[in-house]
Amino acid sequence: MNTKAAPPASRVLLSTTLHHLDLNNSTCTMATISSDNSDLGAYLDELLHEISIKPQHRGYQLSSSTTEFATSLDKFYQTQGLAKTGAEALAARLLRIEIQTDAKYGHLNPTGTHIRKGSFLQYMYQENSQCHYLGVKVDHHAFLDEKDLRKRIGLGQTQKLFKACRVVFDVNGAPQETLVFDTNVRPSVYWWREFWELKELRSDQHNTEAAIRGVIKCLNPIKKLAPTDYTHLRNAAITAFKQTGSLDFPAFVNSVFTNYQPVEPLLVQSLPKIVQKIKELPTVNKFDAQFTLAPSAVPFRRMNVAVSEEISLSYNEDVANIDEKIWSSKTRDGRDVIVIRATEAADRFKFRDWS
Repeated sequence: MNTKAAPPASRVLLSTTLHHLDLNNSTCTMATISSDNSDLGAYLDELLHEISIKPQHRGYQLSSSTTEFATSLDKFYQTQGLAKTGAEALAARLLRIEIQTDAKYGHLNPTGTHIRKGSFLQYMYQENSQCHYLGVKVDHHAFLDEKDLRKRIGLGQTQKLFKACRVVFDVNGAPQETLVFDTNVRPSVYWWREFWELKELRSDQHNTEAAIRGVIKCLNPIKKLAPTDYTHLRNAAITAFKQTGSLDFPAFVNSVFTNYQPVEPLLVQSLPKIVQKIKELPTVNKFDAQFTLAPSAVPFRRMNVAVSEEISLSYNEDVANIDEKIWSSKTRDGRDVIVIRATEAADRFKFRDWS
């Protein structure tokens, strides 16, 4: 049974609006909400709780102080509530943007539509003496009414698919923090750029470099303790960051580090602490938990390993499955050797049977 954290006692709901968006008929209808509607209040608390624990978010900032959203935010803060004209204007704007987006990209979806039907929730609240704005696009779900078994459409309660934008105001009423949330792996561009008119707070280049530098720094203490594990984990991390596409940092940590089985027994106890430090990197190193990788921003290119005073081994720091291409072994007479799987240049060295 899933449990939901109770909303903090310091949270005070100031104002709420709900608009139903009908893309087919191009209508934006404001719903009547009674002041004692505890169900909607509880629903909003659940949304806010889900948003607060969701790792899929990225920092943004207003692109200008004169955008429709920026001017609406100023009105909302001054009135400590959702001014009707501003709230309706934002809902109507979302409808226009979704109609345009659907017309542009709807043919790419097998269902013939790109935007899911839904409603636009907005509310202002105070928490820990700070004023907050939250705008949420909640998708509609079909369900059977238990009273008459008729199919109806409404807001999903147990399965919420949504996009959200949360703004925290400073003491002077200026946006202090703007976060965008999306159930998609990467926030939809129409949602953050076209509708809210935001710009990304941190570039993909910054996120890529700050993240991988932080990861390698966390691994450095095990370089002498567990050199084999260090080589494997370092290479795996750098390889992941030199790919193209988007990166979900928590998922990356789980994939590369959380379930890793150390070769060095001494690393078994210390690895969980290292993994925890890596998980905290987005906050410590100030980068987004989700971003598009910029491989050129990875500062690690080649690894040079001194094999002896006469020979060094050099390889690219993004070798996929490195353990299958370079490994250590012993000859039958006990000599330590490094084996390199050679697809080229093997004929440049004298052949010797393994003995």
